[in-house]
Amino acid sequence: MYRAPTQEKDGEVDSLLRRELNVSMQFEQPTGMYIATGVLFLIPGTLLFFAGKNLSRTESALSRWRRYFSMAALFIAVISTIMNVVWNVSWLYSGGSPHGMRAGPGIWEPLGPILVWTLLIALVLSVFEKGKTRMLLLGWSVSMYLVFQLIYMLQFD
Repeated sequence: MYRAPTQEKDGEVDSLLRRELNVSMQFEQPTGMYIATGVLFLIPGTLLFFAGKNLSRTESALSRWRRYFSMAALFIAVISTIMNVVWNVSWLYSGGSPHGMRAGPGIWEPLGPILVWTLLIALVLSVFEKGKTRMLLLGWSVSMYLVFQLIYMLQFD
């Protein structure tokens, strides 16, 4: 049976696209993993919300330098949390590390060192705070570490 050359090429293209799609989807994590990541990041997000709310209430009672340190710590903590979400989603999209090996290339690679430094800077600045805001930001840093570890454990096969 004679086939027109365009039909053969179309079939080859479809086959090639299907194969490429299967290879790219092979390493991506299931949707439930992304949902779990979002739910886990509600914990540090909630702690940051209450730290900001508490800081806005007590801002006038703080000395000028402590107020600036508190606002800087809160701002850097928010940036660090957003970067951690982006890092984890990128890392999961690149395949994660289901067998303890390195994930594929992605935006998570250059974000890693920046993420660690912002987390450490926010932690150091939160030590200079006072009262409930200090406790909430220290709790935030502990929750960020725990969320990171839980995501790592959940993505295993």
